[in-house]
Amino acid sequence: MHTNMRKICIAVVVVLLCIAVKYSQANSSIRTSSGLDTNQNHNSAIPDDDENSRPDSFALKYGRILRSDEFERFDKSLQLVQGERCMLDLNATLWGVVHEEQWAVAMYDASAKGISGVENGLVYQFGHYDQCLDLNKHVEADELNGISIRSKYCLAEVKLDGLQIQKMGSRKIRSGNSTIIHWGACIPASCNAKDVGIFLESFLQKSVNVDENMCQIGKHEIIATKEMIIYASVVLFFVTLAMLSTFYHIYQLYVNRNEHKRPRIDTALKAFSIIENLKKLGQSSKDQMGLNAINGIKALAMIFILGGHALSFIYSGPVYNSGFMAENLLQVQNAVLTNSLLFVDIFLFLSGFLFCKILLIELERRRGNVNVAILYVGRYIRLTPSYMAVLGFYMTWFSTMGNGPIWQSTIGLEQERCQQSWWLNILYINNYVGTDNLCMFQSWYLSVDTQLFFFAPIAILFLHKSRRFGFQFLLIVLAVTVAIPFTITYVNKLDPTLMVYADEVQDFASNKFYTGSYIKTHMRATDYVIGILAGFIVHLMQEKNTKIPKLYTKILWVASIVVGTLSMFSITRFYTSPFTVLESSLYAAFHKVGWGLCIGWLVIAVTTGHAVYLQKFLACRVFAPISRLTYCAYLCNGIVELYHASDIRFPHYLSRVDMFHKATMHSLDTFALALIVCLLFESPIHALERILFKTFSKPSQPKGSSSTPSTSEEQIA
Repeated sequence: MHTNMRKICIAVVVVLLCIAVKYSQANSSIRTSSGLDTNQNHNSAIPDDDENSRPDSFALKYGRILRSDEFERFDKSLQLVQGERCMLDLNATLWGVVHEEQWAVAMYDASAKGISGVENGLVYQFGHYDQCLDLNKHVEADELNGISIRSKYCLAEVKLDGLQIQKMGSRKIRSGNSTIIHWGACIPASCNAKDVGIFLESFLQKSVNVDENMCQIGKHEIIATKEMIIYASVVLFFVTLAMLSTFYHIYQLYVNRNEHKRPRIDTALKAFSIIENLKKLGQSSKDQMGLNAINGIKALAMIFILGGHALSFIYSGPVYNSGFMAENLLQVQNAVLTNSLLFVDIFLFLSGFLFCKILLIELERRRGNVNVAILYVGRYIRLTPSYMAVLGFYMTWFSTMGNGPIWQSTIGLEQERCQQSWWLNILYINNYVGTDNLCMFQSWYLSVDTQLFFFAPIAILFLHKSRRFGFQFLLIVLAVTVAIPFTITYVNKLDPTLMVYADEVQDFASNKFYTGSYIKTHMRATDYVIGILAGFIVHLMQEKNTKIPKLYTKILWVASIVVGTLSMFSITRFYTSPFTVLESSLYAAFHKVGWGLCIGWLVIAVTTGHAVYLQKFLACRVFAPISRLTYCAYLCNGIVELYHASDIRFPHYLSRVDMFHKATMHSLDTFALALIVCLLFESPIHALERILFKTFSKPSQPKGSSSTPSTSEEQIA
């Protein structure tokens, strides 16, 4: 009995020794982090039937994480990379995955594993960005035999054959049955973009492209540059001024000083007071010249503009179901969003309208003696400081405010563009010069409006000198502004307007139609000229107290609603089916005219007493602070949209409720940021500008005349 037991024990020991020897031989074929064994043969995968029959042996050879085919592809792929350190670290990672070391398993786990939903538009397979880069915080040298392996996240472009998006928001006709997907990979940081591409191409057995800009090693390191320190110092200076001015204001309130007749020095000391500027922001406007309703028009237009921007950025980014927007582009009722670009023209219209209305009053008050140079200087002083504050943020701290798989490729690119072309922005010529490096996608508006602002005094002086000649001159200019878009669109066979296809609005600066046509002043002047004409008409009607008969009023309302509706919603025709060059040219030329006439009648009606109830609604006090924030909201919206679009970790699921919620949140974020810029920069500098020009310019006012209305100072341009 004892003899049999002894034989059994000896047999068990022999078997265990054989298994140990075999396991040792298997492991010796794997390179470790301490060196390379170039003579080993790694083609020793266990056949599938053997794996099924002997799972314990498979686990000993490959571990429990990798399948045998993954092991073989990983091992074969790492041998192809050119960097020696990259090869060593990839090999150590493979060793770590087989032995289930936490760092290696986490690195492997953070990489995308497979594809799903490509035919429904899911082309972003992110993996787990944060898990990959968070590993770098826990690397210890003694864990890896003296070699510290940092992780690196790359978002590669992989050409996938056999799958194709069935419904996508693009007009491009795909050739072949293939799709480019974005594949998240977590690999050792020692591998450059070329090595990552070689490794992934072999491992995935697909065509792969990797750009160094799509790779990131860290996300928490902030290295302050000289420019960042200078910008922070300037902002801190303005914050200090705001605090000191606020303390002075509180002191004045405490000692109960008379605030009604205070000297200019007191006004200057309060210019940066948060209390004073909040009070100015929230107070109701004096309804001089019937312009109070402009506040409501501006506020509502800006809300629609912000909503359109938000939806464009969401739709053009990583989405779960691209077919949702592809279908919605074809629906007429959604044109108010796809054609929200027309709401920008409302501000061009109002800029021309307000400038004409107020300059005509000043010309009459001063008997034609108006210094146009002061108008230009005042405008520059009023607009540029806030503009520079936002531009400075783009150039310095913006890139440190977040992170994500596509953060570096979008925010980093935007920062680079702004660093190269910021001076074109503050010269207001960036819509013609340096458009390939356009900084701030929405900045074209200020350039267009400024260039038209230089033209406006000429036309308005003509109106003042000879109303008939000035009116005829403006009609000729209007005809030219209609003919130019028609001709250019027809000759160059352009789109009727900016089409909001996902792949075309993903990066506005790389959109040829956007930079070559959409942002040009000669393509956008129509509604500004109509605004000047409307300002002249309102001036005459208020001067003579003219009232339009009710029958004509009704006809004008019906006509304006019909024309405005056609101008807004007819854009759907160009999404539903192919269109001719003539159709495109006619729309490009006349849809702005129709929209401008519609808005023109609305403004004329509410400022001359032909729409009492509508005027009361638009003049509601709630619109006043929103209207005053429109300029700063316009400046800050790009920051909000770029941040939310670039900080993304997983694709958006698009639905009407979800998109409405996101658009609302983005708009609130924009106005919150706008409030900060307004209180620190725009409102204080505007107050100082008014003091400065009152000091050097004292117009003689006829007895009983009213001062220039505050609405003129609140316009976006």
